[in-house]
Amino acid sequence: MLGTTLMNPRTWALLGTALLLGAAAANCTGSLGSTIGDDAPCDGPLADLCGQTCTITDDCPAGLFCNGSACFAECTPDGGQCGNGEICSSNGRCTSRGGGGAGGAPGLTIAATGTGGDTTTGGQGGSCGAVEVNFEPQTPTVVLLIDQSGSMTSGFNNQGSRWDVVYDALMDPTNGVVKQLEGQVRFGLALYTYSSGPTCPQLVEVTPPALDNHGTIDTTYSPETPAANTPTGDSITAITPALANFAEPGPKLIILATDGEPDRCEDPDGHDQTSRDEATDAAAAAHAQGIETVIIAVGNQVSQQHQQDMANAGSGRVVPAPANCDPINNPSQCAPTYEPTSKQALIDAFNDIINGQRSCVFSLDGEVIPGKECDGTVIVNGAVLGCNDADGWQLNSSTEIEFLGTACDAILNDPNVMVSVEFPCDSVIVPQ
Repeated sequence: MLGTTLMNPRTWALLGTALLLGAAAANCTGSLGSTIGDDAPCDGPLADLCGQTCTITDDCPAGLFCNGSACFAECTPDGGQCGNGEICSSNGRCTSRGGGGAGGAPGLTIAATGTGGDTTTGGQGGSCGAVEVNFEPQTPTVVLLIDQSGSMTSGFNNQGSRWDVVYDALMDPTNGVVKQLEGQVRFGLALYTYSSGPTCPQLVEVTPPALDNHGTIDTTYSPETPAANTPTGDSITAITPALANFAEPGPKLIILATDGEPDRCEDPDGHDQTSRDEATDAAAAAHAQGIETVIIAVGNQVSQQHQQDMANAGSGRVVPAPANCDPINNPSQCAPTYEPTSKQALIDAFNDIINGQRSCVFSLDGEVIPGKECDGTVIVNGAVLGCNDADGWQLNSSTEIEFLGTACDAILNDPNVMVSVEFPCDSVIVPQ
């Protein structure tokens, strides 16, 4: 038999770089990751196959997966589209095998542990050895990059200053995002501005990111006040190396909260296209090093085009973004943006982005034999789940399992969830 028990998971890494982040947390389907550019498969070699209607990945042609209702591919095996530490799976998704890095899927590693038989086919042709599956928990690392420019003293829809509302949304000791998630997410902090002097950007940091970091962050964050300018690109560039070299496994994410167009160290008053390009270039460079950047516009002074360009650059999509980008209907070209208009909406945005790093989709380092898809027994918290059940599980392909409905909710929200997955050993192909 093939099986495992999972206890006390922290947060699961999303299969591929997070897209439609709020939707991922809400419906527990894996979100579409992508490295979109001139070599994007759906813009090149797979153009004639992408977009076909699907329900599950097995409905799609070889090399593509089902993104909700349409076939799509982030990568091809030899295309080089995936990030550091990632590989291109057989169904065209960028995934990391147990090593962390942004967008790595928690793996189910199939390993033959018995003796006898042909272990490459789960024991077929000989005595059937025991086969074990292991879940790999992934803990996200999130650096909160907060605009400390003077305009953050402006009001936020009659709920206080932008600075105070952002601080409260993150640090409130009862319902602040950092307080609520500090046991599941490694948080770091970087407040950024520039006023004068030889050092630009001027950063106030809590580093390295760590679990249970609310108290340390609050001690640094709470006495700070807004200062002067907004060197966004310079600040992303400044914090990227340490985050890229951070050795703990799991996805890495910069959440940028800013209330205006960027300037730059070379021209502190230069709210121009050069400054915007510098910011998007910095986000793209961070993405190339395995770090996703997601922007939250605090107030109405960040243009829609710049929001979209930053979102695209931070997730590896095309920049400049197409005009009137629609992340719902054109996810391959348009990353989601966030422009909350209340404190609660701001809390929801932070939560959606961070929870989007979790998924109920797991990749198998091995394959279920066609026709054996529902031979498995899957148990969550003692309850046997139905195969292809709305509150159970399904195989999206021979190498990908997904938990659905209430089963997904339990995996994401129950800190003591127990999961076991078993297949007869003649139902799986085990790698040597």
